[in-house]
Amino acid sequence: MEVKAVYFSPTRTSEKITMTIARKVAMKLKTSLKDINITKNHDIGRIPEFSKEDILILGLPVYSGRIPEIIEEYVHNLNADGTKAIVVAVYGNRDYDDALLEMRNILNENGFEVIAGGAFIGEHSFTDKVATGRPDEKDLEEARAFGDSIVMKLENIGDNQVDSIDIKGNYPYKERGVLPHVTPSTNDDCTECMDCAEECPTGAISMDNPREADPKKCILCCECIKICPEDAKFNDNEKIIGLAKMLEDNFSQRRDPEIFI
Repeated sequence: MEVKAVYFSPTRTSEKITMTIARKVAMKLKTSLKDINITKNHDIGRIPEFSKEDILILGLPVYSGRIPEIIEEYVHNLNADGTKAIVVAVYGNRDYDDALLEMRNILNENGFEVIAGGAFIGEHSFTDKVATGRPDEKDLEEARAFGDSIVMKLENIGDNQVDSIDIKGNYPYKERGVLPHVTPSTNDDCTECMDCAEECPTGAISMDNPREADPKKCILCCECIKICPEDAKFNDNEKIIGLAKMLEDNFSQRRDPEIFI
């Protein structure tokens, strides 16, 4: 048996939640944990194999109520024969809409048995004024408690096949939101430290010129903005600024994780 934690996490919120759950499950089951980070483009081509004894914990951020389009093909290529799975969606305090249901349906169709799901909150990519600093310690405590519940369920069901869990969401899924083909801008505070170019998940920022990015590759994850030590990266597109203001005005009240098990 091996716990395999697979996650896509440009701003590391999905990584933090997914790995917190996975570590608790692996520790309680006294088994090994494999960390499979698919955030970078070059990692997406490596599809792991799963035995029936393995446990998959799949953690993804929510982009406009759906799983990220950039890794949709990867998720569809995950296959198993009765492997137990847990799905985890991390969203920016607005709503996770159909993302968790989408994850469950894809894995069930591909031979996994999804036994649990959780929707957790991370600081929004477009503004640090929504879900600021989350996941915080309270979120991580709930993630560890979720891990305990997963182990309890695994011990109760053993090798038996289980019915698919009920998860909130709608089908047909919500249509994907369309964002402008723009990239974050850079001001004169940039020191060309290359942190943004090294961490950009899609390679949109060139190592030759980190002040510019390729709008055809940029997915507006805003990792470059979050990690810039000089605060030299920022969004100045009117639509993105408007979305951020709407989120700040309407979705600043704290939301709690939702668990399905």
